[in-house]
Amino acid sequence: MNERVLPAEFIERLRALEDSYLRETDPIRASGFGGGAERWRAEREPLLDGVEGSGDLLDVGCANGYLLACLIQWSDERGLRLIPHGVDISLALVELARTQLPDFASNLHVGDSWTWSPPRRYEYVYAVYDCVPLDYLAEYVIRLLDRVVEDGGRLIIGSYGSRSKGLAPFDIAGFLESAGHVVAGTSFGGSPVMARFAWVDKPAAPAS
Repeated sequence: MNERVLPAEFIERLRALEDSYLRETDPIRASGFGGGAERWRAEREPLLDGVEGSGDLLDVGCANGYLLACLIQWSDERGLRLIPHGVDISLALVELARTQLPDFASNLHVGDSWTWSPPRRYEYVYAVYDCVPLDYLAEYVIRLLDRVVEDGGRLIIGSYGSRSKGLAPFDIAGFLESAGHVVAGTSFGGSPVMARFAWVDKPAAPAS
């Protein structure tokens, strides 16, 4: 049986986002967020509630790398040391991310997160639920756990709402539970809540 591919219209929407991000000079707006620095932190930092110790973190759909740069700073303030890694479908955005994170340029990759074969697996993997169409999401979570998260690691999935559009964030915890996953924890950010995060742990490898 042939493996599913992402729909062409979905890829086109990603390309349109790439163009809009590249037109921006403010790194927050070039990350797809228009609410300013205070809300950016309030609605993004809570994903670190799913990070329980220092280690490697992969941002799936890392765009210009600004979120990764912020996560390094915020985790340092929590007494943690994160090594950033990222993947994005846009070469131009990955090149920006490499200038944002020059010490970690080799950790940033170009690839379609649906088919990407990582060079290694990661202790922490972060992805936004709409990196794929909704009807692909259940399989996408399994793919990330199987192919990208290391044994004993954690997959963190985020969802963002929109004040301007009056949209609440997608209930990612409810979705994961309905798909048969055990949700190890959740967090949220913003007032009103405009970001939700939930995480699933991958079992450790059996002792040899």
